[in-house]
Amino acid sequence: MNPSSSLALILLILTRKETLALQSIPSEGLLRPSAELLSRRTLISSVASTAILFTSTISYAETNDRSDLLRAISRKASDEEVIGIIENLQDPSGGKATFYPDRLEGQWELIWSYKAEAFSPLLKLPEPFRPESYQYLGSAAAQEVGDGRIAQGLTGGILGKSQLWLSSGAVPFEDDPSVLEIQPPFRFQLGGKYGSGVPKKMIVESGSDAEFRQVNGRSKEEQAAGKNQYQQMYLENIGPGSLRVSSVIAGDPVIVGEIFVHRKL
Repeated sequence: MNPSSSLALILLILTRKETLALQSIPSEGLLRPSAELLSRRTLISSVASTAILFTSTISYAETNDRSDLLRAISRKASDEEVIGIIENLQDPSGGKATFYPDRLEGQWELIWSYKAEAFSPLLKLPEPFRPESYQYLGSAAAQEVGDGRIAQGLTGGILGKSQLWLSSGAVPFEDDPSVLEIQPPFRFQLGGKYGSGVPKKMIVESGSDAEFRQVNGRSKEEQAAGKNQYQQMYLENIGPGSLRVSSVIAGDPVIVGEIFVHRKL
């Protein structure tokens, strides 16, 4: 039974002239109404308020747009359809995601992406060869790649039990509280899965954006572009299962326009 039906049933029962419980108590045993006995009106109001609160809590996590997004991802809808749904989402963080590090904190699983193959060609592989993609923020990143850094991880599929780690610095962008500015040094490492404790082996370390882009075969113009800006477009606060939608909005022209939907583990 949904909350609205439950509320209607409760109110119907409470608005009877007498309840069975009150009928069974002798009049001399009743407390004075002014002291401890709730009136039926107060009781009905309390139940209604609780039910309304319960209903609003559910609707926060089950809005139509959110549900539409998850359904579209599940049935592998077109990029255009998914992006259209994303554009209608109302960001719970009010465009100020970097003000809430506790919400960004944790291990995030990639469940949908647009242009992510620019980040790694491995994500274009068919199952079962395509690896799983994760992102680590806050203390989850700190325990693996150091304080003040964020990390991307690819594991499983063709990589087996190994994990590729790409990490960088990240600071809130002062002109926009929804944006993280990505900073060097950049490190590309091979190690074990998150939390495994397997030592990481350095593959590439670059001290500047231009140097890292050069290693990745970028043109002179692409190497000279500004720092990458990573916007948090939508950020929930319901613990595990929270959704986060993000996009690269400036920087390396090859990856600008990438969109990601992550789910917190």
